[in-house]
Amino acid sequence: MMGGVSLAAIDQMVLSTAVSSIAGELGDISQAPWIFSANLLTSASSMPIWGKLGDLYGRRRIFQIAISVFIIASLLASQADTMLELVICRAFQGLGGGALLTVPYAILGDIVPPRERAAYIAFITVIWTAAGFLGPPLGGFFVDGPGWRWMFYVNVPTALLTLLALQWGYRIPTKRIEHAVDYKGAVLLFSCVGSLILYTSWAGATWGWLAPSALAFVLVSTILGALFIRQERRAEEPILELSLLGRQAVWAPLLATCFFGFANFVIAIFVPLFGLVVQGVDAVQAGYGLTSLTAGLLVSGIVVGRRAAATRRYRRYATIGLAIYSTGMALLVTVDAETPRALFLFYTSLLGVGSGALTPVVVASLQDAVEGRYLGVASSLPGFARSIAQTLGTSVFGSVLAVRVSHHLRADVADLAPPGLDLQSFIESPDAIRALTGPLQSAVVETYRAAFSETFLAMTVVTLLALAAARFMRDPRPYET
Repeated sequence: MMGGVSLAAIDQMVLSTAVSSIAGELGDISQAPWIFSANLLTSASSMPIWGKLGDLYGRRRIFQIAISVFIIASLLASQADTMLELVICRAFQGLGGGALLTVPYAILGDIVPPRERAAYIAFITVIWTAAGFLGPPLGGFFVDGPGWRWMFYVNVPTALLTLLALQWGYRIPTKRIEHAVDYKGAVLLFSCVGSLILYTSWAGATWGWLAPSALAFVLVSTILGALFIRQERRAEEPILELSLLGRQAVWAPLLATCFFGFANFVIAIFVPLFGLVVQGVDAVQAGYGLTSLTAGLLVSGIVVGRRAAATRRYRRYATIGLAIYSTGMALLVTVDAETPRALFLFYTSLLGVGSGALTPVVVASLQDAVEGRYLGVASSLPGFARSIAQTLGTSVFGSVLAVRVSHHLRADVADLAPPGLDLQSFIESPDAIRALTGPLQSAVVETYRAAFSETFLAMTVVTLLALAAARFMRDPRPYET
């Protein structure tokens, strides 16, 4: 299971350092964002579908199929000659990746007793975090060495080892449930989520959030969502059992992880950017902000996973984690160019500690809340909800930061700027700030500091909403095993 998760985690992160090299060889840099968006679209949309197929046909078989899809897609991507071919292969790869990110949690539900699940889920979370952290430097190694195509070749031996380990180590007998697959529901869910992700990918940067062409995707997504709900109420074996969402033990952790994902993912972009622009550190030092965050997440994930497994007080640890995360986010609101770097790293480590405490208890809580026949779907829901929320949150808060920077540039910097200076360049390329000197540089840096503080404040409000939702979580009864 750890092999599958690490495979998907590294794949999502390793390409982040190779976009310019890929665009330079394949051309059409305008399509480069689709290297990530196409993968995210198919990965997020397919998560509940993979979970349901695992419930119906057995999780080992479904996981093996997903790994095979991932291998084939990786080999095809390595041979892409155009950007369009690469984007299509990345979408195919994301289809398999949706299972790699969700089915392992359901398999843990099969092989680990409820009392111990949180501890094992924490191990998978740690592997995910470590693999994701190694992705960018590994991508840099391939770009500077054998070339970006090796980023896809390297997936194959790891995936084959995972297949062999799965065949050897997973011996739990499965009972196939004889029901027709809800293909109509699967298509509607995939299309509904896909339309929403397309809106977030295009609206802010290309068309504007309220442009008619962008809102058309929202309308389509809403209609498809309504049709999906109607279909699930009628289907003999629905992709998503809607009655599960009416249970407090299910909707409370899902709502908490949804709010958290909305505010959390973009922090991986903001922390290094804050260090580069506001604090004036180099790229290596800027990356240390994520290092301290990752360290806090690793330690917290292991400790909380073990404690939650021993006590099964999921609500307690979820609320403590979110309270710590909210505290760290609120402290970031106060940071400026004069804040000691060590203090800034301490604040980011609080984000890691809080984040690491949440994931293990959310998944374990949901698995405890449903019957065995729904284990796969329940295990896929946190990743599904978090992926969509992260996509929305990254677009929204990225736009909020850009809007606030633009506002402060016009209000506070325009009078200091020499005639002909394009203030927009400081938004499109923050590196241009380093070329400035004197009062103008200080004013532009202060512009970013104020914009970051306002954005961090908005993110703090969202994490407090996650904390409020976590207070509604329910712990399993002591006698349940």
